[in-house]
Amino acid sequence: MTKNGMIPYLLETNNMATIRYYPPERRRYPRTQLRMMLHGIRLDPDGGDVQNTLEMVDISRGGMGVISDRWLYRGQKIALSIPAYGQKGRKTVFATVVRCQKTNEGYRAGLQFDPTAIAAALGDTSATALAA
Repeated sequence: MTKNGMIPYLLETNNMATIRYYPPERRRYPRTQLRMMLHGIRLDPDGGDVQNTLEMVDISRGGMGVISDRWLYRGQKIALSIPAYGQKGRKTVFATVVRCQKTNEGYRAGLQFDPTAIAAALGDTSATALAA
């Protein structure tokens, strides 16, 4: 049973049980934890090198989480070179930075794939299904 889309869970404290609610997963696509080094090209550089080496930490059909050695600003466009799924070689996928924050590992950023570009990279001709 949900309450305004919230998912219930049981919280037990001091020998009392209370039902609490937490929000449902906000992502459209499930994430897979995967660490891999990637090369990226910043399409609208803010000075300095335009190439970045990024460490991917998770990926989904909608985007990926990365760690960068430099700050990436929200809205920045990046072309990523990723291994081609199910084939040899690499594909170029375009993404936009949706968030970036400093951590102990560097800068943790969230990238959102361009729906048309990721569909083409995956061989899916129904790009409109991804954009919905």
